[in-house]
Amino acid sequence: MFLLLELAASCSAMKGGPVRSEEQFLAHVRDTQAAGEDTVRFLGSDPDSVILQKSSVGVSCADDFGVDGDDVSRDQPSIAWAPDLKDGDAGYRVAVESLRTRWSERGWKVTEEPVTDPVTGKATGLREIHTTDDHGVTLSLSPGRHSGEGRIVADGACVRHDGYWHWDTDD
Repeated sequence: MFLLLELAASCSAMKGGPVRSEEQFLAHVRDTQAAGEDTVRFLGSDPDSVILQKSSVGVSCADDFGVDGDDVSRDQPSIAWAPDLKDGDAGYRVAVESLRTRWSERGWKVTEEPVTDPVTGKATGLREIHTTDDHGVTLSLSPGRHSGEGRIVADGACVRHDGYWHWDTDD
């Protein structure tokens, strides 16, 4: 019996989970954007003025096995912002601690990892933090390209849904 349950779970995972209605998916997109915007505002920036990109495609979000029907799409709503954090690396560290406290108070598990310099491979002394909110949106803060700049990402994960969707330029 346990083996059958395990096999069923594996097949569901291979298929990418349940197919959501278009309305459910659009609500998930709104939740993803709202979670990121809330985080950016908490750090003192206007989300509209520091947005970097909106994306709907993830490398692992593809129907590799051909299990989706003609009317089923897969999208991974993801949005990135580059809020300005005062006082360089010290400001970044304050932002990490502030978000860790805020997310922990909400009961969300916070994970972290050390950041390495992409050129030298050496540790920078900074940490990247991640959490998942109550809607299943993964939020992260990592250092931006410049000292005193952060990178907030709200990732809604790969979702199977009815209909076709893409980011509107007015979003």
